[in-house]
Amino acid sequence: EQREQEMRQTLPVMVVSSRAVEFQESYSASIRGRQDVDIVPQVSGRITRLCVKEGEQVKTGQVLAVIDQVPYQAALRTAQANVSAAQAKVETARIELQGKQEKVISDYELSLARNGLAVALAELEQAKAQETDARNNLSYTEIKSPSNGVVGTLPFRIGALVSPGMTQPFTVVSDNAEM
Repeated sequence: EQREQEMRQTLPVMVVSSRAVEFQESYSASIRGRQDVDIVPQVSGRITRLCVKEGEQVKTGQVLAVIDQVPYQAALRTAQANVSAAQAKVETARIELQGKQEKVISDYELSLARNGLAVALAELEQAKAQETDARNNLSYTEIKSPSNGVVGTLPFRIGALVSPGMTQPFTVVSDNAEM
């Protein structure tokens, strides 16, 4: 009977359940994004417009700042005019060659006319290359982000002179999609 009483004795019951437990620890570490890209302008000039703020999220190709475009627009117009002039020279040389081919002239004069056309064609190609270069330089007046990321500090403000040979980058774009 004593044994039965011991078995019937009520004992306290505790319910165990699962719950989230947070631990707080401190570690010294350096966190870096997948890629940090130094942004350096490809042409020289004064900054006329800042299009982003420090810490702003940017996308590939987004304009970060604009360099004074006036001299580069003028250079492009000059290059386009040179292409037009070179095309006119080619047409003139062609007309001269055709006119001389229809007449009875010496081989020397005919060779000169052919060479004149060849020179005019070469000058046209040169003018077209200069136009392409001027167009590229104008496009470089828009400093664009090469990748998605976050804009770092912007040490240069509107009116500051920037160039491709700067020792300090215009800014840094950090791709922090993965840390």
